[in-house]
Amino acid sequence: MGRFFPLFQMWHPRYLSAFMVLWMMGTQDMVGQLETQPSTEGATAYKEQALQFAAAGDAEQASISLYHYLLHTGDLTILNDHLFASIKGHSAYISLKEHYTPKIGPLSIIYILAGLFGVFISLILFFRRTEHRVTQYLMGAFVLFHSLFMLHLSLYVANLQYTFPHALLASTTFSFLYGPLLYFYFKRVINQYRFQWKDLWHILPSVGLLCYIFPFYLLPEVEKVNILFSRNDYLMPGADWIILGKILSLSIYGYLIFRLYENNRLNTEKHPHQALWQRNIVAIYSTYVLAYFAYALVLLKWVPAAGMIHPLIIVMVVLVLYVSYVAYAQPEVFSGKTSLPDPGTLFKYKKSRLTDSLSEELKDRLVELLEKETIFKDNTLSLQKLAEELDTSRHSASQVINEHFQMNFYELINTYRVREAIRLLESEEHRDRNIIDIAYEVGFNNKVSFNKSFKRITAATPTQFIASLEA
Repeated sequence: MGRFFPLFQMWHPRYLSAFMVLWMMGTQDMVGQLETQPSTEGATAYKEQALQFAAAGDAEQASISLYHYLLHTGDLTILNDHLFASIKGHSAYISLKEHYTPKIGPLSIIYILAGLFGVFISLILFFRRTEHRVTQYLMGAFVLFHSLFMLHLSLYVANLQYTFPHALLASTTFSFLYGPLLYFYFKRVINQYRFQWKDLWHILPSVGLLCYIFPFYLLPEVEKVNILFSRNDYLMPGADWIILGKILSLSIYGYLIFRLYENNRLNTEKHPHQALWQRNIVAIYSTYVLAYFAYALVLLKWVPAAGMIHPLIIVMVVLVLYVSYVAYAQPEVFSGKTSLPDPGTLFKYKKSRLTDSLSEELKDRLVELLEKETIFKDNTLSLQKLAEELDTSRHSASQVINEHFQMNFYELINTYRVREAIRLLESEEHRDRNIIDIAYEVGFNNKVSFNKSFKRITAATPTQFIASLEA
């Protein structure tokens, strides 16, 4: 199980003092002086010994010499059945070869492709032009770091860590960033939060972690190869605290994110699928936390179950694919300005007798009721009452709204009410009127509902909107 997650090998005593010097000096030249490099002559000697033992049929000794050659060079090409044809069927040689050569199978291919796809989607989110760039940057970074983590773990699933030694600890620096990124995404979408200097403390754990392991990143490839091939247990002192710290970080921010989501859900209970996107992300994040917790138990050797790496990667695959779908189908959802259509509607109207022509006719009549007759100003308006005005059933009226406007009844009516309120506020003759009077005139029953709907659509309260007009 140790080979799945090589964490903090640099705590080996022979590196620790050199790392301290390296950190103080801050020069690449010092990295090469961490220890005496294995000599070329020594590596060549081990190779010759392996060939000689293989020619003599001594598979055990040949495998030992091969191991020492790999330890010196990291050259996996020597594990060639042509060179060692005489011992290729011996268990010692087979075991050595299986331990160090890549094992690329269907799962590892799926994981790697999903990770690369996630990187691609994150780049789309970073560079897509929109007025809500901050929310897309936050979600893009959240997906990017998970995709890189997925790619990193995929190397160990495919046994490619020996082929790409520089990937060692590559994603460890991101361990404490997943929670803060999603937390601030929710704050931005739900509360239109603007970043402040004090928010930088949320990234301090990540900065500290980077400083802690940065000397390792400066090691030359041969040193990382030597660590990979010389250690059977990659979890050295210090790694346990990083794993526990990540669990704590994920849990704390998970709680904060859930509170934001729950408060928003209670405030939008009349149209619950408005928060469907947030609910799904919270669910995926929660599942990720549980999967990582199970994986951590294995890393810490508290539970003997080596396969727990797969549920963790699968959750990240689901996250990447889900975000990718939303980015393609309805990218406005990332800004929180548009609700994600309820997947239940995919089957809700499957047996409907509403024809396309009748649906279009009802839509045109609905637009007329809203824009010409301003039926939304009726504060007693309900779906049943609207259906009666359309001379159709309540079910058909709901279907027309969902399919043509991608909203539910309350969202549609309140959108028109807010638009009318904006028109009144922008006109000189209504500029001095009380906000509550305008709220009542456009159809709202109270100021609280008016303020919430107004802020959801305009990202500003009515008072802030008026102030912007007077600026």
